[in-house]
This record gives sequence, C-alpha cells and structure tokens, in this order.
Amino acid sequence: IEEIILRKARQSIENKCSEQGFVIPGSLQLISRSMGYFESARFTGDAIYYAKLEGRVVYPVEGIQVLGKVIRKNKMGLYVNYKDAIRIQIPRDLHLDNPEFEEVRIGDEVEVTLKRSKFAVNDTFINASGIFIDNLTPHENQDNEFSSVQTNATNEDETNEDDTNEDSNLSEMSD
Repeated sequence: IEEIILRKARQSIENKCSEQGFVIPGSLQLISRSMGYFESARFTGDAIYYAKLEGRVVYPVEGIQVLGKVIRKNKMGLYVNYKDAIRIQIPRDLHLDNPEFEEVRIGDEVEVTLKRSKFAVNDTFINASGIFIDNLTPHENQDNEFSSVQTNATNEDETNEDDTNEDSNLSEMSD
C-alpha cells in the first residue's frame, strides 16, 4: 500500500509547483500515512489515506545567482532555463551597453541574478525575471578570422594588378 501511495503522490505532486515551490522529480519520500477509510456516501470504492510526505523543492529568493541555459533570444532579451524548474526572463533594455550580453547565443550557459519570481500551485515551472551577470560558454572571436581573410584577399588583388601592369608593359615594348 505504501508503494501505491508514494507512486500516486509522485504522479500528482512532483515536477510541479506546490505552495512551497517547485517539487524536484524523484525527491518525494513517504514519512507516514493514516489507517485509511472508505467514504460511505460516495459509492466510489476509493480508499482515502492521509499521508505525510517529504521532498526537495526549488524556491527562488531575490538576489540569488543561478547558472542556466539560454533557450531563446530575441529583441526583448534572453529566456533562460534553470533545471527545468525556473524560467528566467532577462530584458535586453537593462543591458544595452554590455557587449557580452549581445554575444550570448542559444544554448549558452549563463550566470543570472534573480530579481522577482512568481508561481501558482500546479504550474509546470516558476516564472522569474533577472539580470545577466556573465556568459560561461567561451566563443571564438570571429572578427579576427574575418579580418585575416580580408587581408589575404587584398594582397592577392594587388598581386593580380601588378601582373596585369607587367603584361601591358610587355605588349607596349613589342610594338
């Protein structure tokens, strides 16, 4: 009976928000349960048990720093996922002078400070807003590669012009 109660509790409580926060999947444990009884007036045949459960939850506090993965980026800003429990919106308007913010790509690991959060019972995640701190995913600097390609192309053009001038000088001499 305890296994059935725990399985039902995991299906209905885990991976959702409760009054205490987002319940982490696989963390629920059954502490105690009542004797159980049948409701006489309903005629459903269901046995009702009162159970005391313990589990781990994620509850965001203002000012805490978290590491998350960027799942969306648009003109409004970034949308970051933290352990499938918190979805953090980072507005671009607060980071206009920050070149690191503009270099962030989808899939990058970023550090964020949480400012506000909001959730209701049975939500599948907690909504939060935050401020970008740092991009933890290194990127190669593409500007340097592009400028070296341009430099080589320019040198080749100059070489081709010199070859053309020599050919025209030779044709003038032969006349």
